[in-house]
Amino acid sequence: MNDTVTRPDIITAIVLLGDADAEVRLRAAVDLGTWRAAEAAPALVARLGNEPSHAIRETLTWALLRIADASRPLLLAALGDASWLTRMQACHVLSKLGDAGDADVLLPVIADPVDAVASRAWWAAGQTGSVDVVEALAEQLGRGDSELRNSLSIAFEALGDIGVPELGRRLRRSDSAAVREHAADTLGLIGSPAADPGVLTLREALDDPDPLVGFAVLNALGQLDSAQARDAVRAAADAEDPRLRGLAARLTRRHRSEPPARAVPAQGRVLAHGLVAAAPGVLVGLACEHAALAESRAMLDLAGRIAELAVGDPRLDAATLPAAVLPDGTRVGDALDRLSALAGEALALASVERLEGPSSHYLQLVDGVPRIGVLIGHTGAPGPETDRILAKVGLQVALGRPRHLAATEVPAREWERVREASLRQARSEGVPESLDERVVAGAAADYATRHVLLNQVSITDPGVTIDGLLYGRGIRLTGFRRISVGDRP
Repeated sequence: MNDTVTRPDIITAIVLLGDADAEVRLRAAVDLGTWRAAEAAPALVARLGNEPSHAIRETLTWALLRIADASRPLLLAALGDASWLTRMQACHVLSKLGDAGDADVLLPVIADPVDAVASRAWWAAGQTGSVDVVEALAEQLGRGDSELRNSLSIAFEALGDIGVPELGRRLRRSDSAAVREHAADTLGLIGSPAADPGVLTLREALDDPDPLVGFAVLNALGQLDSAQARDAVRAAADAEDPRLRGLAARLTRRHRSEPPARAVPAQGRVLAHGLVAAAPGVLVGLACEHAALAESRAMLDLAGRIAELAVGDPRLDAATLPAAVLPDGTRVGDALDRLSALAGEALALASVERLEGPSSHYLQLVDGVPRIGVLIGHTGAPGPETDRILAKVGLQVALGRPRHLAATEVPAREWERVREASLRQARSEGVPESLDERVVAGAAADYATRHVLLNQVSITDPGVTIDGLLYGRGIRLTGFRRISVGDRP
């Protein structure tokens, strides 16, 4: 603050913020901003909900930004104010700050019943750049008229690629045609390269039962600048709907000549996403770069076909499956390459696990996608009760991540490692040597509780271990296998 400005000057300016003369109010706001008068922050925030002039509200915004440290807590509190104008203006100022730390506080205002408030909240949320606002924003898809919907799309555009997976999920799963149409429009607005992982999702949505959604999907594909998007547009030239065929023809005329899209090599790329498919006695894991591909119908279908093929020949593993031939005459490796080319990203057969003898499988869904697969070998008699218990065991393996079935299966060298580590810790803590055997026994018991399936506390029934869960039910476990692709810690 300027040293020549006195406290009475500031008090006077604060009073004049509420003057009947607009010119006086404007001058007061300019003065307080120029002086960076932090003590005026409460008055400036309070005025946001009472100022009728848009120009003066913008000046109040400018003044608050110049004292952001003092004003930000007050603005966050104002998001819960009873006045819609206060909430709207608080969102407006916070959008200028673009602080990722504001994401959680903005969540309730994103669903504000007043469209003007919600629209400003959407923009403020987009400016945080935080993944935490994505789901809340997606809940607003399909709301209001075209102008309001466009404001939400613009907020997603500001978020860029972090909003693309959730938009794809809404396009695939929403029961509302308005939501699906809005999601497609938004993917098109985001554009390339951020929205390119959504190409396969858009391509699969071309057959949406609502013609307006299909039209929005094709238009979105036309706005993306990738070989995969252009290939999808050309494929739409054979659509049943004449309007889609006409739009595809117009979009295709703008395309440059280019060779067909090719598979993307997996070498050097991070395949952090994927899914698991199961068939009797077999788990197959496919890995890819983006969640959108993992959530596609095409990838789920291909993984299932590969798993069924693996059942028929126990010699097939991750190394030999790519050369095996699917029932339609396509090599597995070629089918993977085809899907990679359609999606424009790397795709790989990550793992194959088998379990001999009677078994059941369990798939753990994450965001609606089977990302963890478990095989449980057992001797239980077929029936609903056995299925119920084995489902609990499958969940245990999926989330508890045991290393061994029983303590007797833990290698001797592992027990020796546990023994040595426990004794080293005992020595460092000054524990008497007379207690060594108790220390070792306790460490072995702790290891078993963490890493041995039968000794783990049941996730579904915390009062017992898995061994206790099985007691008296006529079920004996013979082994397990687990695959996780893109598993979350």
